[in-house]
Amino acid sequence: MMQTHSRAAALAAAALLTLVVAACRDAGADPPAAGTQYIVGVDISGSRTPTQLEEAKELLTDVVGRMRNGDRLVLVETYQTGTDAARQWDGAIAPPRNAGRLTAGDRKRAERFRSSAAMIARTFFDTTRSRQIASTDLFTTIQRAADYAKAGNGRPTTLLLLSDMLHSSGPVDMEKSIPDSTWIARRKAEGRLPDLRGVCVFAVGGDVGSARGARARAFWRAYFSAAGARYADEQYRNMISDAAEVRCP
Repeated sequence: MMQTHSRAAALAAAALLTLVVAACRDAGADPPAAGTQYIVGVDISGSRTPTQLEEAKELLTDVVGRMRNGDRLVLVETYQTGTDAARQWDGAIAPPRNAGRLTAGDRKRAERFRSSAAMIARTFFDTTRSRQIASTDLFTTIQRAADYAKAGNGRPTTLLLLSDMLHSSGPVDMEKSIPDSTWIARRKAEGRLPDLRGVCVFAVGGDVGSARGARARAFWRAYFSAAGARYADEQYRNMISDAAEVRCP
């Protein structure tokens, strides 16, 4: 009996230890971050007019000005043909120390972030550099954005593309001809579309009044749908003046 009791006690102790270790592991894991992740693709190619660039800069400044504790911002300059380098920057505002209640320190951290992020964002609109850019690789830019989306630590992600949405790189030049849906289907079958599942996508700066603009919008509708994004034609705009509109329903 003594041996049976000792063995039972040992098994109980081992089970308790297992539960304690599991609880410690769970407590040590990073919890999902509160807030929203904003990924912004900035197109400053030569096809963009000074007015378009100024409108894009104002919208991005407004987005930054509305960011709150727990939000994350990623800026990606559109890629160009023949290079795998593009300007990129990311940063986040620390979440509130006490969930549901902002302290004076929380507010100060958010204010400092918004101020520095707004200054950095403005540097992405260098008109001197824009005259040197001869191509726009939106496909690579969106692929990079999809990679960033996976680093959101549970935050819902909004991808904001500040571009005329005319990819002009490699074999696809939308300024001359826009691919049809079979091109998208082939890329999907080959596993060459970005994974945008759950990502809310806005495209701001495209032509929405001409026949070519309508074809481009139809292309991107099919592209984002095939990539799994949360997207509707209402999110493909020539201009947005209020950043509060940059949100999925």
